[in-house]
Amino acid sequence: MTRLMRGIGFVVLLFGAACDSGPEAGELVFALSTPNADDGAVQFTLTAVAPNTIDGVAAACAGCQVFVETVREAEVRGVLVGEIMAGAALRVTVSDRKSPDMYAASVVAVASRTFALQNAGAYSLTVGDR
Repeated sequence: MTRLMRGIGFVVLLFGAACDSGPEAGELVFALSTPNADDGAVQFTLTAVAPNTIDGVAAACAGCQVFVETVREAEVRGVLVGEIMAGAALRVTVSDRKSPDMYAASVVAVASRTFALQNAGAYSLTVGDR
């Protein structure tokens, strides 16, 4: 009888662990890598691998603003404006923060605070955890 009880407890523990391993909605932070110190606007695209979704975007840098357009649940286009520096740039609310590799960002265009276009290829947005 003791063996049976231990076996049932083990099955319950395994089943409970499996339930906790599902997606967890939350926030990811995307950090900007920039070669310049006078960035004023960064145009970007955020994407998620299905079935993950992007549920919201906010500026992570002090004094910055973000304007976005949701193309579909897994794609957002936007512009970050302000005195932009290297480091945390975007706070992105996602359907599964435990899988940050399922989310990506690309820099489309960049302008300095004096409106001069910058080389967007020299920039990157990388995802981190919260």
